[in-house]
Amino acid sequence: MKKGIFAMFILVASMAMVACTSSSTVKEGATNEENQALKLLEKRREYYKAQDKEKAKLEAEAKKAEEEARKAQEKAIEEAKKAEEEAKLQAAKTEEENKKAEENAKLEAAKAEEEARKAEENARLEAAKAEEEARKAEEKARLEAAKAEEEARKAEEKARLEALKILEKKRKEN
Repeated sequence: MKKGIFAMFILVASMAMVACTSSSTVKEGATNEENQALKLLEKRREYYKAQDKEKAKLEAEAKKAEEEARKAQEKAIEEAKKAEEEAKLQAAKTEEENKKAEENAKLEAAKAEEEARKAEENARLEAAKAEEEARKAEEKARLEAAKAEEEARKAEEKARLEALKILEKKRKEN
């Protein structure tokens, strides 16, 4: 079997050498059948060569298209990653803004509550102060009324004493 494969190999190699070295496929001492066989082999070689060339061209185009598709896919993935990152950044920024707004609202509410508490405390203090002043005024009015009453009683007593003196004087004179 090895001899058969080796013999075929030598035959093919010698035919290829003959085909490559001679400029014409027809040899001078060869028979017509051999010339036809050589022409047929030459045509087959050219046919397979053209097929190999076409196959190589198609493979190159397929490889190029595959490479372009891979690049487009990588670009799309990269753009998707960028868009995702941008969306994450935007979401984080929005969340931060929301936190700040919430914090500001809490601070404003606390400030308003503190102001309301202070206003209430001031109102309470003012009411207590007004109540104290009213109490003092009432006490002062009571004291003045008592003083005036005392003075009126003294004046009445004095008037009675004077009236008694006058009556006694008149009695003594009578």
